[in-house]
Amino acid sequence: MSGPVLALAAIVIASALTGCASDPQPIVIHQEPSQAIWLKFDPRSGEGHSHPATITPEQMTVVLRGVRARARDIVGGFGHFAGQEAAPAFLPMDIPDLATRLSLALGKASPKDIVTFYLTRNDVTRGQVITSGGLFVRGRYLMLILANAHTSPYGVQYENTSSIDTSDQPLLPISRFKFTAEFSPPDARIPNAQVQGKEKYEGYVDDSKLLVLDLNRLSAGVDMQDRSLPSRPTGASSSR
Repeated sequence: MSGPVLALAAIVIASALTGCASDPQPIVIHQEPSQAIWLKFDPRSGEGHSHPATITPEQMTVVLRGVRARARDIVGGFGHFAGQEAAPAFLPMDIPDLATRLSLALGKASPKDIVTFYLTRNDVTRGQVITSGGLFVRGRYLMLILANAHTSPYGVQYENTSSIDTSDQPLLPISRFKFTAEFSPPDARIPNAQVQGKEKYEGYVDDSKLLVLDLNRLSAGVDMQDRSLPSRPTGASSSR
């Protein structure tokens, strides 16, 4: 992967976290109490993302099923990730609608947009839990940030002693060191170690929550009903 692409990924994440008072309001793709999908303006998208991008709901389903979270929180309790193996980041019941809406959002996104998601569920033992993050496409790479995965905003988790409302900041990790993001099949992921130290690469707040997925590798390794992902999703030159 080229240095400029990775540097851009870090810039997008940083700008999405900090925000800007002059930024346009997010475009709502879907909004309900349990699931929100937005297009958020990215003022530092540089030459622009490869948007709008054509990734089908079936292909997005494969992506969401492959995202995993592995616990590394030894203070606040492992919660959803109590087992030794990495657990799915997205619940099976959420994936069909989420995949459809993320696919729609990428198809509507401009080169200046990042797609964000924010999901809430009620856990029988921990109450409300949040799964949130964002994604965008650069060439044949899908950049996916898993900021939160079944994370409680109420428990004491390292730096938090009270609940935090992050509904308008989907890329903000509630508990930075609770888990690391993984992907299956692993061959579809570009290792983070491969990009560390590259030109202008500063990384995410927690670099282990950034997944860089090669859509070509993913397509080659999974039968997607005889349809392959494009090497470069359809792009648009116009800005928002």
